[in-house]
Amino acid sequence: MMQRILVHDLATDTYEYVSFLPARTLCTSYTKPDINNGSHLPGFVDHTRPTPDYVSSMLQRQALSQPIHSVDASDDIKPSFVSPCQDVLNLTRPHRAFGPVMSRAYINMAKKVGQLDAMRALEEANERLTKMEFRYTSTDEELCDFAKAKSAYVMRQVAGIKDVTKAFKRACDILADYGLSFRPELIKKAEENGELKSLINRATNELWWRRSLRKHAAIEIERAARDLTLVHKYGQAYCSDFSLGRRRQRDADNADVLRNTIAYDEDDSDNWFSLYELSGKSISNPEIRRAEMFVRLKGFENIAKASGHVAMFYTPTCPSRFHSVSKGKVNQAWLDAGRPTTQDAHNYMTDMFESFRKALDKAEIKVYGLRVVEPHADGCPHWHVLFFMEQQHCDAVTRLFRHAAMADSPDEPGASKYRFKAEPIDWSKGSAVGYVAKYLSKNIDGQHIGDDIATELDGITAAERVVTWARVNGIRQFQFIGGPSVTVWRELRRIREEFTEDDTVFKHLDNGEWMTLENIRRAADSSDWEAFCLAMGGVFVRRDDQTIKPRYHVPHIMEKLIDEYGEEHQSTKPRTTRYGDVAGARVVGVVFKAAYLATRTRTWKTENKEVFLRGTKRIMTGVTDVFDALEREGEYLRMADEQYEEYQRYLDRLDEMNAYVFDEADCETVWSGRAKAEREATDGSASSPWTCVNNCH
Repeated sequence: MMQRILVHDLATDTYEYVSFLPARTLCTSYTKPDINNGSHLPGFVDHTRPTPDYVSSMLQRQALSQPIHSVDASDDIKPSFVSPCQDVLNLTRPHRAFGPVMSRAYINMAKKVGQLDAMRALEEANERLTKMEFRYTSTDEELCDFAKAKSAYVMRQVAGIKDVTKAFKRACDILADYGLSFRPELIKKAEENGELKSLINRATNELWWRRSLRKHAAIEIERAARDLTLVHKYGQAYCSDFSLGRRRQRDADNADVLRNTIAYDEDDSDNWFSLYELSGKSISNPEIRRAEMFVRLKGFENIAKASGHVAMFYTPTCPSRFHSVSKGKVNQAWLDAGRPTTQDAHNYMTDMFESFRKALDKAEIKVYGLRVVEPHADGCPHWHVLFFMEQQHCDAVTRLFRHAAMADSPDEPGASKYRFKAEPIDWSKGSAVGYVAKYLSKNIDGQHIGDDIATELDGITAAERVVTWARVNGIRQFQFIGGPSVTVWRELRRIREEFTEDDTVFKHLDNGEWMTLENIRRAADSSDWEAFCLAMGGVFVRRDDQTIKPRYHVPHIMEKLIDEYGEEHQSTKPRTTRYGDVAGARVVGVVFKAAYLATRTRTWKTENKEVFLRGTKRIMTGVTDVFDALEREGEYLRMADEQYEEYQRYLDRLDEMNAYVFDEADCETVWSGRAKAEREATDGSASSPWTCVNNCH
């Protein structure tokens, strides 16, 4: 039998396992078969047989006669796992809710690949999920506490570093310890704009740490689940159950936040909505999203039919090494390639498609249509692409696409059959939209789908898992190719009033230009993508050549400054984010023939719903709050006592005055003097008789 022995290489001072075949002599090799069926072992070469080439035979015999110096170090090798049960417990227990998932994965893998390989996979998953003292499987409360502590730690570390570049490097080193980093393009942009300090501010911000850790933790957990071969057709299809549960909880928490947050018009506080209501009216609503995609795709199809174009449906997929499971078993090619992740597979598909697009540009061929990204049951992505094109370009597009898809490992088993599929669409047999309808629904909400053929799940359940897969891995599911800007389409749908010729905005437009603008607005308002595309310049129009373009603007704020002479000056500057860099540009309207149409005229602010509702009744609320506070402090009773004592003093003075009135002598003396003074002041003018009745009562 073949023996596997640990050999010490004295030249390099390294150890490695070498598989030794049993020695064969002239007696045994000629008379006895190598194995029972009489055939030689694979790759076996018998160097003991004579050969006509004497020199070659002699050299081979000399090489075999040289001794192999080896050291038996088996006594020094410690077993990898002393107590498997205790080791499994130690590896899974720190991961809280994900621990039972890891335990079940170990049991399933042990049955298929053995306990040793299953234990090694479990250990690698533990290393993936652990960064320094932090674990990606921590609860959200623990994650928030960790984010608070680490943001404060980064702030203390960079506070004493005056050089911005050195401070940024120190912050990046701390982030790298926990698997976090800034994108290279973001760093390059910050360096060019002199805003490197804004990245440091992000690294010292608790909220930034929360978002980054949540995102990275979701990715790493899903990668670990895939490494443990949990995600496959006969197990947890498309994504792990753990990630699905976390997504459901996150959606429920987000819904509560949206219900308790309102957006109100800054100029009209009576105009307000909850963010939950607004989300149901936007493209984030699955029904609205699906409807818009079908409208746009149907418009493309109508244009293709009217223009005599053809439609092709392509399905490219990844090479075998990106698939973790094959025929219900762990794919050895995936293991040999170092277990590529879902992001690695998607990056491969993106690069492949980019090379295809470059080939199309070089051949001056234009296409339009839709790309849909969908996962296999094991989480490896594949694409469905619907292209409309001119008929003479059909063969060239298919050839270029096939060449790009088969460029990587074209000779591997099954590549010619599964790597790339092309199917022409016959208009007489069905609609092009029908080819992708099920893929659209499956990747949105699963409506109008009975059962998922790939996994035997129902449509809604399969769609929920597919959307979770896309969100966790950060993959864009849909991308329209060709056609005019959908941003202009959505902005014009905000304008409900018709454009009139007497409007001052259009006074420089002639009758034809005004009609073109109104036709585009009507097409968008009536959801006619076909008419919209034609009015905007066609499906092959370049962004710079389309009739209407979106207008972007960076928000500005006004500053009031007082100079050394006491004079006030006003200036405007771009609004900055909470981190100190310039805010990104936002869509504010559209431009047509130098005419600017504002589509976002209101300034919306967000606030907690309870606080806002109390603010709408701030007068009564303020009064109530004052009285509540006074009553709590006992002030109200003290004020009442003071008023009562003052009232008593007033009554005493009134009694004293009455006593003077009823004393005739005193009354006559007092009031006669006052009457005389009054007559002198009025110069003898007529007045009412001065009596006690008239003047005292």
